[in-house]
Amino acid sequence: MAQGKAWDKEKVIEALEPLFKMGMSVNKACNAAGFPQSTVQTWIDNSEELRLKIGIWQAEPSRLARSSWLAKIAEGDYIASRDWLTKKEKDEFSERTEMTGKDGKELPAPIISIERVSRNNSPDEDSSTE
Repeated sequence: MAQGKAWDKEKVIEALEPLFKMGMSVNKACNAAGFPQSTVQTWIDNSEELRLKIGIWQAEPSRLARSSWLAKIAEGDYIASRDWLTKKEKDEFSERTEMTGKDGKELPAPIISIERVSRNNSPDEDSSTE
């Protein structure tokens, strides 16, 4: 956008804050509020403090969701507990069958040993002779 309207930085950020606290990106928040994204992005790029503040605001929904989830777990909610384990402790509690190994590598070929077992569980005896 060419040089245009001069925006009041503090008023614009104040108007965008509730949108950022809903987890919106800079682009979505600016579009929703009608502010030029390029202007706001320039302010963010030039201010470490503003960048950090917006990051904290954008993380708010995740923080609230985690707090709610953990409160349900503390109440003994089985479903919340199971969901936490399957999402956060995937190595041990994953519900899916892996088609690849760790980090996307191939699974090793299984080694299967098949032995003939008779009724008395001794290998290699023909059970039809009894």
